[in-house]
Amino acid sequence: MALLPKTLRFWLFDTLSLRTVRYVEAVPRHKARGLVAEVYDMITDDFFINGSLTSRSKVPLLLAAIWSAGRETALVDDHLDRTTKEAMTATLSSINDCPYCGDMLVSLVHAGDRHDDARQILSEREDQITDPLLRERLLWVRAVATPGAEPPTSVPFNDDELPEAIGALMALSDINRFSHIVMDGSPVKAPWSLDAIKAAALWLFGGELRATHTSPLQPGRSLTLLPPAELPADMHWAASHPRIARTLAQWAAAVEQQAQGVVPAETQQLVHARLKGWQNEAMPISRYWVEAETEGLEGEARDIGRFALLVAKASYQLDDEIIETILGDKRDDERFIRILAWSTFTAARHFANRIAGLSTTQATARQVA
Repeated sequence: MALLPKTLRFWLFDTLSLRTVRYVEAVPRHKARGLVAEVYDMITDDFFINGSLTSRSKVPLLLAAIWSAGRETALVDDHLDRTTKEAMTATLSSINDCPYCGDMLVSLVHAGDRHDDARQILSEREDQITDPLLRERLLWVRAVATPGAEPPTSVPFNDDELPEAIGALMALSDINRFSHIVMDGSPVKAPWSLDAIKAAALWLFGGELRATHTSPLQPGRSLTLLPPAELPADMHWAASHPRIARTLAQWAAAVEQQAQGVVPAETQQLVHARLKGWQNEAMPISRYWVEAETEGLEGEARDIGRFALLVAKASYQLDDEIIETILGDKRDDERFIRILAWSTFTAARHFANRIAGLSTTQATARQVA
């Protein structure tokens, strides 16, 4: 049960999250205008304002795109219920090393009244979840997302559920990578360093977030934020679900448009080529691999290529020096957000395409059997 008034509750969450934002500055709520204000109002109605979303607000189209993609794939109850998707993306966030996302999503699982499941996810003990279907789904997420892990032998979703499951994982894969860089950890940290105290804090946060679960969200509400776009060929796995196909197409179009002029064409081509054949193998501890993979590029094109490949394959190897190179002397928030958003979207896009291909192969094998 929530203890704080709604206005104070969501002001507190926004304030706590902004304390951890780095490298960029979010547009304050009271200064938001136009599309940013429209998105902020919708987030307030349907979810809660937080730094993982508002950190893109200097580029309104990218803010609208990530909000719509996350809302329509993960927050709307559809073939999969919202809490199941929040549990799946909480597990994904722990694999992708995004403490802020992981803690927020564990709190949302508590908000969905799945308290024991939330505790097991926080402790990375998904194999001890008692609900057999949820346990299978979370272990499947671990198998498809953990670098170097053996791929799963079956897919725990039917054909109607699969676009929604992959779409939610794609959206949070992007948010994880973006937040890993711009959010300096979770606000639920020292002095709350003891596991039991942290678990209790997330349970309390879940009580405050219970209000976000009381009414199902209207499907498709966010699709009016951006113009229609064509679904890219590599996202064909979403085509059977019109709403998800539309939001992903809009997201892709917004990212590609905003990348123009800041991410060189030769960098884009090289990064796509390097990710196309990558099957989520664990990368070497040293960063020598990224130097080899960006041979042929020079200057800024190579800097951005190196950054994008690290974001996709080994974000834990990013450091201040590499990030400062992308920020540049002018420390242009908007330019940095556009480069980062292209990098995180490209990583998430290839991740989704890989697991969609794996899932289709398994589905075909089931039909043959």
